[in-house]
Amino acid sequence: MTPQTATAPKKETNKVALRTHIQEILAVMLAFSNLLVKETAALKKADFKTVDTLQADKKLFAKQYEAKITALAAYREELPSLELPLREKLIKERLTFNKILDENMKALDVAQNSTKRLINRILEAARNAVVEQKQTNYSRGGKAMAYKSASLSMNIDQSL
Repeated sequence: MTPQTATAPKKETNKVALRTHIQEILAVMLAFSNLLVKETAALKKADFKTVDTLQADKKLFAKQYEAKITALAAYREELPSLELPLREKLIKERLTFNKILDENMKALDVAQNSTKRLINRILEAARNAVVEQKQTNYSRGGKAMAYKSASLSMNIDQSL
């Protein structure tokens, strides 16, 4: 067997392995995209219970996707010889995946900002309520004195 004939079957084996790997990447991207669409819809509805139930699968898909893309580097030499329809499908699906991922990131950002605003409003209302309340204190002579409790509440709120 000459070195040329030994290389030919190896290249063909690598092409088959590359096609299989691309199909696996496409399957992970599709499943991950479907999950991201569900999460984005749940975020827009403020359905955080559903968002929470999706997190374990989201982490799993993210790890699988990263592993598949990283492993694709092993097929660098074979990538130019990949059939055009499969290469185009990979590019198209990658663009779709990126769009879905961007929409999901925006929805996560909006939800995070909304939550921060809500927490700030609650804290501000609590601060205002405490500052407006008067408390009674007694002097050394036993006389009742009223004062605002602003300094105490501010220290507590700031540590929250």
